[in-house]
Amino acid sequence: MRSTEDPILNDLAALPEVPRDAAAAEALRRRARLVLVGEASEPNPLFVRLSFAWSAAVLPALLLGFGTAYAWASTRLLEQIFLA
Repeated sequence: MRSTEDPILNDLAALPEVPRDAAAAEALRRRARLVLVGEASEPNPLFVRLSFAWSAAVLPALLLGFGTAYAWASTRLLEQIFLA
């Protein structure tokens, strides 16, 4: 099917036909299952602790520190502009 209006559809129509081999499909299924089982397995405890520490302590501290520094610097700048 060729369409003169849709270049994406034309490109898709030009792709080669995918072989529907039963052995290749089974290999793909096995590979997909391994990936899904790997994602569902128990995560590394060190990674869990580091992730929790980052989201509970480090990131909020960084945001608070940079926000405070920005507010302090902007207040000083406004003081210099309007009171000098």
